[in-house]
Amino acid sequence: MSFLEENSGVKTDSEDWERDESQSCSEETFFVLASHLSSACEEKGSPILLAVSKGELCLCCEKDKGQSKPSLQLKKKKLTDLATEKEQARRPFIFYRAEVGSKNTLESVTHPGWFICTSCNSGEPVGMTDILGKREHTEFSFRRVHKAEMSPTEATE
Repeated sequence: MSFLEENSGVKTDSEDWERDESQSCSEETFFVLASHLSSACEEKGSPILLAVSKGELCLCCEKDKGQSKPSLQLKKKKLTDLATEKEQARRPFIFYRAEVGSKNTLESVTHPGWFICTSCNSGEPVGMTDILGKREHTEFSFRRVHKAEMSPTEATE
């Protein structure tokens, strides 16, 4: 499965290795675009942009003033508009997607060593972590959605 096609809708879920089998993890539909990066590091994975809410809110990893670690933020920006911006403006929105077995990790380009993470515990936000495989879940499964909420034709209108 290739989910790097323009405006692909993919569903992702994280798995809790220690969870009770009766619990289920939440799913979220992400819109994914491949992103060119002049200094891409091939061994880190494929550079991508991620969005939710029909491609209208883009995921961004930034460090706020006075903060010691970066955080994951949603910015009101259309994924298709973001893709046309200059690389320097796109960098905080770019993540390396790397395959780890049958799962994927999503590492920030601007903050190397920091990965998107989530939990199966209801109500906990998606965030960033620099510790893999501990309390937060950093490996995700992606599957293509046949009827995504935004199609390539909708994106260009």
